[in-house]
Amino acid sequence: MRQIPAHPNIPWFRAVGTMVGSVIGVGVFGIPYAFARSGYLLGLLELLVVGGLLLALQLMYAEVAVQTPGRYRIAGYVKHYLGSPWGGIATVLFMAYTWGAMVAYVILGGEFLFTLLGPVLGGSVVWYHLGLVVLVGLLTFRGNSQLSKAETPIVAVLLFLFAFMSLAALPYVDLGNLARVSTPHWFVPYGVIVFALSGLGVVPEMKDILGKQASRLPHALVVGQAIIIFLYATFAFAVVGATGIFTTEKAFDGLVPLLGRTFAIAGAVLGSLTVASIFSQLTIQLQSTFRFDYGIGLRKAWLLTLAVPTAAFLLGAREFIHLIGFLGAVLGGCVGILLILTYERLQRSPVCRTRTCLDVPNVVSWGLVAVFLGGMVYALFDLFS
Repeated sequence: MRQIPAHPNIPWFRAVGTMVGSVIGVGVFGIPYAFARSGYLLGLLELLVVGGLLLALQLMYAEVAVQTPGRYRIAGYVKHYLGSPWGGIATVLFMAYTWGAMVAYVILGGEFLFTLLGPVLGGSVVWYHLGLVVLVGLLTFRGNSQLSKAETPIVAVLLFLFAFMSLAALPYVDLGNLARVSTPHWFVPYGVIVFALSGLGVVPEMKDILGKQASRLPHALVVGQAIIIFLYATFAFAVVGATGIFTTEKAFDGLVPLLGRTFAIAGAVLGSLTVASIFSQLTIQLQSTFRFDYGIGLRKAWLLTLAVPTAAFLLGAREFIHLIGFLGAVLGGCVGILLILTYERLQRSPVCRTRTCLDVPNVVSWGLVAVFLGGMVYALFDLFS
């Protein structure tokens, strides 16, 4: 029997789906609160502007990935073009960012578990945060988590939770809640948005999925980014419109008084499952880095991976918005600048003398550097002021 060839657009749709599924994570739950602080309209404007800037960075990274033979990730590309010391810095930034994201998952996941199990088991919410760490530790102890492999179902659950919360909140939207603007808090959404849109790590994966169609990577990035921005704007519209100035840092618990206990249970089940899965994925990724890049044994890698975020949480890292804002503005900004420098080095390399490369004007590149530096300085000043 003659085999029917796959449709040529399937890799492109898979690449877009991978981007959407990889980028949308715990950061989405912080966006409504950030928008409520600045005002929805100001937050929406920042989402569009920052989303456009990050898309430019993604296109630059895509050009590096397409024009460079071999299979690298961010640290590998930085090392290839800027040298080993800069590759080492990129690796350290990756570790710090991953640990920080894991702390964010401990914070949010503990809240979901407490909402779900607290009325039955009682006890302090802290035990539920630590219980999540124990659960993920058991799932990843042997360096292999079945739950962390269930990428497609978990992405589906996350998107369903996203849609479920948005649709449930829509009937309660008050347009007056969306019209308020608070310019003193204009910077609050910036770091949260950068964190929530941080999908640079997925660019090489999209390149691999596209295979011989790698030239379509920029188009897939544009479509994927547009979908994600639309979903974030819609989610913030529904939550901020419903809860206004009472929007909470995790979005979910602020809706419970409006939507009732049934919503709380359903949302907590879906949220706990999603957080446990993505937390497991991050744990496996960082374990693998320690094991295969640094030769650390399985158990030591497992312990080191989980010990740092647990210690950070116990030492007082409990502010979800401040944490993801710092991760996005400072660490995300550092990674962004390294990638811009990598792209600029590519532009001056022999590769772009013999091939046609994407030519991003210098004013765009250095404008992005200025934005990232400004965001880092402002975030650090705000942290220590």
